[in-house]
Amino acid sequence: MILLRKLYLQATSLSWLMLTVSTIILIALSTLMMPVIEPETFTDYADSLWFTMTTVLTVGYGDLYPITLEGRLFTVIFLYIIGIGLFASFVGKGIESLTVHKRREERGEIMFKGQGHIVIIDWSYKAENAIEEILKKDKRIEIVVIDRLEKAKEINARIHYVRGNATHGDILRKANIQQAKAVLIFSDDRIEDQMLTDGKSLLIATAVERISPNVYTTVEVEREEHIPNFSHINVDKFIMSNGTIAKMAVNSIFQESE
Repeated sequence: MILLRKLYLQATSLSWLMLTVSTIILIALSTLMMPVIEPETFTDYADSLWFTMTTVLTVGYGDLYPITLEGRLFTVIFLYIIGIGLFASFVGKGIESLTVHKRREERGEIMFKGQGHIVIIDWSYKAENAIEEILKKDKRIEIVVIDRLEKAKEINARIHYVRGNATHGDILRKANIQQAKAVLIFSDDRIEDQMLTDGKSLLIATAVERISPNVYTTVEVEREEHIPNFSHINVDKFIMSNGTIAKMAVNSIFQESE
């Protein structure tokens, strides 16, 4: 039991690459060896592979099994003790990797590598309404939301999250803004001062246009008199804050592309 525990701990400490290679080698070696050790039972490599896989997967259909002492010793030592443990570690490592990847997605730590997507700044109720409108209008387009939340509000095949300050170039690049279709910059409802709210939007729009000057940019502003402050950058559409802001912002993107 102690020996098995040590083997398991050693297997789980292997890197994903080493574990994958070791598992492939074990399956291949067993497939090649069983017809050599017991040719009467395993007449071809297809039967040998079938027996190997059903054994390491602990299915054990019983349609094929070794009858000689040599075949049984090889099966017990190589497949039961080493093989089953190694394959279980391989599967466990795979599940662990998927779990870690999912957590990193929820925390916004993974770079988005798609293109033709829409980037939304700040995960506010307006962003949620905009996401709903986008998903209705286009069944294929993907959305990347940039915010500083500890965890994404929603993650699926079409909604992605990048955590960080949207005025930082590395965060915008993480959202692959260079290959985005459009950017929606909503005014931050958490800031009460309208001048500061529009000031933040101006900083974000400046950072966006500096990195991706050709992306279609829509900016929500609180005060119309602040629009001239954006004159040094190429903002494609300004929208004044109101109850239908999300729908208007989304319509501006799809009208531009038609």
